[in-house]
Amino acid sequence: MKITTLEDVRKFLSNIPNVNYGGCGIVAISLYRWVKKNEKENPKIILFYRPSNEEVGSLRKGPTHCGIEYRGRIIDENEEVPLDLYSTQISISEKGMVNLLNRENWNEDFDRKHVPIIGEQIGIDLSDICLKAD
Repeated sequence: MKITTLEDVRKFLSNIPNVNYGGCGIVAISLYRWVKKNEKENPKIILFYRPSNEEVGSLRKGPTHCGIEYRGRIIDENEEVPLDLYSTQISISEKGMVNLLNRENWNEDFDRKHVPIIGEQIGIDLSDICLKAD
């Protein structure tokens, strides 16, 4: 698959196994970097938390979901993020997101062996993302 548009990137990312079970942060940093490199724009990385005790987010000491704000939309790999599902949305820097991805207790359902493949396929550098969170 030749990737030339943001929609191509999103379609590619949506086919990564378990991308929404621990891979949403990888998706967010990937979308962010692709847009910066190819669209020459600066989207925002957004962390989402659900109400009721921050559900999964509190258990992992991380967000419930991640995405980017770009051109007035908040998106992930599949669609616009339904904001009514989340009680809190926080913007985070690129460096902050990398630190979050590389720390202990990130959801391990997503196999990080996909990280270098994602970088290679969509033409971005993800070498600062640990393949095993410590």
